[in-house]
Amino acid sequence: MKKIILALLLLGGFAACKSKTKAISANTIVPMARITWLSNTNPAQAKAEASGRPIFVDIGAVWCGYCKKMKKDVFTEDAVISAINAGFVPLSLDGEKGDGKALVSKLGIAGFPTQLILDAEGNVLKKNTGYMDTPKLLAFLK
Repeated sequence: MKKIILALLLLGGFAACKSKTKAISANTIVPMARITWLSNTNPAQAKAEASGRPIFVDIGAVWCGYCKKMKKDVFTEDAVISAINAGFVPLSLDGEKGDGKALVSKLGIAGFPTQLILDAEGNVLKKNTGYMDTPKLLAFLK
């Protein structure tokens, strides 16, 4: 009886180890690692100037539920990662500390999350305050 139980356990273990990966076809989107956020405005502006790309700024706060939801559900989507990494210098700021607090004060931002598209000089090209799902954010980035 012990041998039968042992054999069943081993068989179950082998079955659980079977590869669950699928072959990648030409139409499969291979996920990018993630967005590489900068956390200070000066390096972001320098990188924007050097690359000729605008700055995408995500401003939030540690207590902000919708900020956390965007980080978890939207900024992890392959299409969003690809769009931000390819077209922008990504900058993530805490609106209550350091550069984030200064930018919130300068621009009169009244809520979080706030998304901005800035040129290399820091001029606002686009602004949104509030949660955006993936389709809305992708439209905002165009």
